[in-house]
Amino acid sequence: MTQHHRWSEPLRSEHKSERECTTCGLIKVTRHENEGGQDLHWTEFWRGLDRIECGDDGTPACEPVGVEA
Repeated sequence: MTQHHRWSEPLRSEHKSERECTTCGLIKVTRHENEGGQDLHWTEFWRGLDRIECGDDGTPACEPVGVEA
């Protein structure tokens, strides 16, 4: 069965907002920047210090992190 992300309330700053999935710990970063008078918006996904590349596929799957013994 596929898990769905459950996003926390956003933490907002001037140029980005962050939400954490309470199921798997994935961080969704939405960037809000302005370049040459044009508003630019894009989304990045992070797990720890690793940026998760997902291309045009959208959001990475929600995969709960298991506890290692």
